[in-house]
Amino acid sequence: MRNIGIIGLGHVGRLLANELVMTGAVDELTLIDRDDDLALAVQTDLADAATVLAAHPQIVIQDYAALGRAQVLVVAVGHSALIKKEPMAELAESGQAVIDFADQVKQSGFHGIVLNLTNPNEAVTAFLQQQLALPSKQVLGIGTVLETARMRRAVAHAAHLSSANVTGFVYGQHAGRQAFAWSTVRVNGQSLTESINGHQLDESQLKIQADLSSWYTLHGLGYNASAAVAWAQRIIAAILSDEQLALPVAIYQPQYSTYVSFPALIGRQGIGNLLLLKLLPVEEMAVKTAAASIKQQLSVLQELAKEGETNDD
Repeated sequence: MRNIGIIGLGHVGRLLANELVMTGAVDELTLIDRDDDLALAVQTDLADAATVLAAHPQIVIQDYAALGRAQVLVVAVGHSALIKKEPMAELAESGQAVIDFADQVKQSGFHGIVLNLTNPNEAVTAFLQQQLALPSKQVLGIGTVLETARMRRAVAHAAHLSSANVTGFVYGQHAGRQAFAWSTVRVNGQSLTESINGHQLDESQLKIQADLSSWYTLHGLGYNASAAVAWAQRIIAAILSDEQLALPVAIYQPQYSTYVSFPALIGRQGIGNLLLLKLLPVEEMAVKTAAASIKQQLSVLQELAKEGETNDD
C-alpha cells in the first residue's frame, strides 16, 4: 500500500497532492497544514475529482498519527513569495515551521523517508534530520535536481538534441551557491570539450540559459511549482520501487560534514551509495563554498531552536 504524507499545502504541496491522486500514485494520502480550512478544502476538492477516477485513494487530513503509516513524508512548508525578494529569505520562517511540527511527527512513530521541498533546501533538510532524529540516509531534499534538469535542457537546446541525451550534475546548493560540474556532463557520451552535433558549446552561456529558466518562472509566477512537483513525484516513485535512481539531492555528505546537494542513488532505504565522480579543482572548491554557506544557515536554524527551548523553560 502506497502511503504518502504531505506537510504544507501551499502551491507545491497542493499541486503534488493533486498529481498523486490524479495519476493513481497513492493509496492513502495524509495532508497537514496549519490552516484547517485549507486542509479541508483540498481534501474535499480532491475527493470530488476522484469520482472520475478508477481508483479512489483515502485522503486523511490534520492527523499526525496517520503519518505513522506513511512510507514517504514530503515537507513543503514555508512562504514561497519570499523567494522572489531573496533566495534565502525563507530561512527563519521555514525553520520555525519545522520546530512547530517536529515533535508531532516523532510522536506519530513515523520511520519512513522524508523528502524536503522547503527552502533553503539543504539547510532545512539538515535541520529536519536533527529535529526528527532520523538516520541521515532517511532524510533528503530535492537539492539541485531542478538546476541539473535546467542545465541538461540548456545543453540539449544548444546542441539541438533531446535532453535525454545529456547526463551530468549540478552540485552544491539549490537556489544558492550552485556548482556546475561541467566535467561530469556528457552528450551522447561526449564531453563538452568536444564538438557536439557540430556545435562548440560555451559553458558560460549554458549556465546563463539554465539560470534564466528559474528567473522566468519566479518573475512571472513568484514561485516554482510544476517542475518541483514533477521531480518530487519522480523521487517518490524511485523510493517506493527501490529504483536506485541517481540524482543530485540534498544529502549528508561526510566529506563536507554537512548536507549538500550531491549525486547519490535513491531507493527504498532513502539514500544509498554516493556517486563519487572526479571533479575539477575549481568545481570541488565551488562545492566546498556551498557547504560552508549551508553550515552557516544551519547554525541560524539551530540557534532558533535553542531560543525556542529557552522560551519554553
